Amino acid sequence: MAAPRLARHPGAAARVLLPLLCWALVSPHTGAMALQPPHITVLRLSAEPPRLGEKVTVSCEAVSDLPEFTLLYWLGNGSFVEKLHWDGAVSEGTVLEEPRGSGVTLLRDLHFSSFSTQYLRTNYTCVVLSPLGMDTKAVRWVPPAPAPSSATSGGLG
Repeated sequence: MAAPRLARHPGAAARVLLPLLCWALVSPHTGAMALQPPHITVLRLSAEPPRLGEKVTVSCEAVSDLPEFTLLYWLGNGSFVEKLHWDGAVSEGTVLEEPRGSGVTLLRDLHFSSFSTQYLRTNYTCVVLSPLGMDTKAVRWVPPAPAPSSATSGGLG
């Protein structure tokens, strides 16, 4: 009788090796035990839903102890913004970096060239990702209330 074979999961090795590799790259250069996961500190947008047709900018600010290994980007309904809006109607700005202690503050804007109602139904999410972890914040606009109906009842009266 043949010995039972162990099931192999191709992703299992990557889940173990990738964090170890990142730690090995980073730890000689910094006090690895003092490093914190990146986190989003500010998501800046107007409290009111934007007016149709106006230019709108939403800003996302995050802090990272590993700026060389950190990504800050926007998603729309789980897809990269440039894939979802290939026409450029919604686009990401460049990532700006500002030193902060031993880490850095990252800032990236999301630009709407002419706001439309479809954007109210799209889930836009800011994502910061590094070997130390990830954080996300979603943009939430409350859709405007429908205008009151001016129709009168057709009853007899």
